[in-house]
This record gives sequence, C-alpha cells and structure tokens, in this order.
Amino acid sequence: MRYNNRSYSISKQAGFLSVYLFAFLFLALYGRQGFQTINQIILWGFGPLLAFYILEPNFGKIHTIPREYYFYLSMVFFAFIGYLNVIDEPAFYRYLQVFIANFILMIIIYFAVNNIKEWELVWKVIALVGLIIALLSYFIEAPANQNDEYFRLEGLTGNANGTANYARVAVVAALFLLELSEKKFMKILLWGVIAFLSYTILLTASRGSFGNLVFILGGYIAFKNFHGWRLVVLLLILFLFGNIIFYVGEEFLSNFYLFDRLTRNDSVTSALDDESRLQLYAVAWKYFLDNPLFGVGLNQFQIYSGGKISHTDILDILVQLGIFAGIVYVSIYVWLYIRIMKLKKFFSSPKDLSIFRLCLLCLVSEIFFGLGNPNWFTQLQMVVLSLLIVYTTRIRVTNEMKV
Repeated sequence: MRYNNRSYSISKQAGFLSVYLFAFLFLALYGRQGFQTINQIILWGFGPLLAFYILEPNFGKIHTIPREYYFYLSMVFFAFIGYLNVIDEPAFYRYLQVFIANFILMIIIYFAVNNIKEWELVWKVIALVGLIIALLSYFIEAPANQNDEYFRLEGLTGNANGTANYARVAVVAALFLLELSEKKFMKILLWGVIAFLSYTILLTASRGSFGNLVFILGGYIAFKNFHGWRLVVLLLILFLFGNIIFYVGEEFLSNFYLFDRLTRNDSVTSALDDESRLQLYAVAWKYFLDNPLFGVGLNQFQIYSGGKISHTDILDILVQLGIFAGIVYVSIYVWLYIRIMKLKKFFSSPKDLSIFRLCLLCLVSEIFFGLGNPNWFTQLQMVVLSLLIVYTTRIRVTNEMKV
C-alpha cells in the first residue's frame, strides 16, 4: 500500500498486536457464554507474552511515552491515597487491576504502532470486531424476560449498551478506513458496513450510542460536504424544511423500541424522577461532596448506591478517587485535544485534513459517550484513546512517519 508515493510495511509487533486485539476484544467475550477458559488464556496467557515481547526492547524508552499515559497510571497512586476509606478490599483490588491492565494495553499500542499503515491495521481490526459482534447479535437468543415489544439486541456482550458501543466504535473505525482507502469498491463496502452497524444500534435501543451515532455521522457529513456556500444552503434547507425532516425522522424511529425510550419522559422533572442513571449521578455527586479530596475509595461507590455503578466517566473518578484524581484524569482529554489541534501545522494533503477532523470527532464522541458510561473502565475506549495519542505523537500525517 502507498500513501503519496511513500510505502510502509507492517512490523511483527503490529501484526501480533492486531491478532491479540481481535482475540481480546472478540473471542474473550465468549467467557460470558460459559467459555471461561478461552477468556483466561487470552488475558493471562497471551496478554503477558505479548506485553513482554513488545515492551522488553522498549524498557529504556518508557520515560518517553506521552504524558497522557502517565496521567492514566497516576490513578493507581490516587487509589492508594484513598485506601483508608476502602471497606471492600477485594473490590478495590479488582478495579486496581483494571487500571494497571489498561495502562499496559495502552502503551503496548503506543510502542507497536509506528506508521500510518499499522495504525490503519488496528482500525481494521476494530471495525471487523464490531461488525462480527453486531452480526452475531442477530443469532444469539435474547434473554427470556424480553418480548417483541421491548426487544433489544444484546449478543455476546450480554448487554445491549455493550453491543451498541462496539457498533458505535466500529462506525468510527469504518470512517477512518474510508478516508484511508483509495478503492471505490472498498468505499461502497464500508458505507454498507456503516449502514448495517447503524441499524444494529437502533435495535439495541441504546440512547447514548444512538445520540453519539447521530453526532458522528452528522459531523462527518458536515465536514466533508458543507463549507462555504454549501453550509449556507444547508442552514437554509434546515430552516425551511426542518419540521418536515423532523417529522420523517420521528415516523421512522417510531418503529423501534428506541423511540419509546427516547420519549418516555415528557419533562425534565419526569426524567429526574424516573431515570435511574440521573438518580445515580445525584448519589455520586452527593458522596463526592462528602469526600471531595480522596473520594469514597476505589470501587467502593457500590456500597453506597445499592450495588450499582455510577454510569458516568469523570464523575466516577471523582466519587471514587477525589478531586485531584479528577483533575488529572480530565487532563488526559485536554492534552489530547491540544495535540489534535496542533496537527494543523503538519497538513500536507486533503487526506490529512480529513483525518484531523475525524480525530477531533472521535475525541468529542468519546467524551460525550463518557457522560453515560465509565470510559476509564472499558478496554475498547482505552484502545481508541491510545490510537488517538499514537496518531498525534508518532504519525501526524498520512504520508510521513514521525517518530
């Protein structure tokens, strides 16, 4: 493959990483179907071997990794600072393990991906995993408590929101591949994949993923097609025919259970009374204010919330680890945003501009997704975050490698 007459090759490290990510993000899900052995072999067998293979030659370079990775690792430090508040020690160490495992996974990606072709390969794996999980969700029997009226696709993840998240991230991956692909047939195929994944998200009835999907596709189409006079025309069309467009969209969505979930609250007061997540946010905020410096302790919030997690990202860090940890965690996204904006000075082709815009859309998409989900806890989100860091620090443009 060539980008602007400069050819790249895929290293063994990137190849092994891609195989592992496929197994980790897809095959490990079979642990939920009773195949725990597969899950454990992937996590505790191949995982450490891959980590040693990629990190051993780079031990002397660990200090050079971008600060975002250290910000994430510092959550371990903040966890031990708040250890005095810990009541459930096994729960504490389970979440501590997640922080360490996610950090290792992120820096493995950083050291294994060194050029645009390897970066593209990882996105291909993510798109493929999301597509397969979406496909399989149509063939895995739904839980017994669901019926035709309230059916939600769940699949291998065992959770409709989890399946929707895989499909949502796969849409982002497909958009990156669209920009990097030169073949017309491949572009048509990718749009077909995006359409299928979008339909899958509708069937999961995940409100957060659906809103995120609208933002991603709307932003992408706007960036690609509407600027200058075209933007003026678009705004004029929306002004004149907005009601009709809204009506058609409402009629289309009314055929899905998602529509019922979106419209079941007719006021803000009703939402505050009925939405369990908003109630959890209020509980999390209360306990954060009660323990602002060091939080209630890592993975201790469930003790105060009836066994439920907070279902939000930054607030989840705040309530568990305190204000200082929250500031450092937010800094990950702030610094990454700054790095993305600095890509402007490296532009050398229209493709660079498109990737820049997609990186920005992807980052904002992840932040929005974190409003209803604890991103820090999800390996898929950390893979995406690390890919953005890699592009902004090691690649920067599509025709020149920066190391």
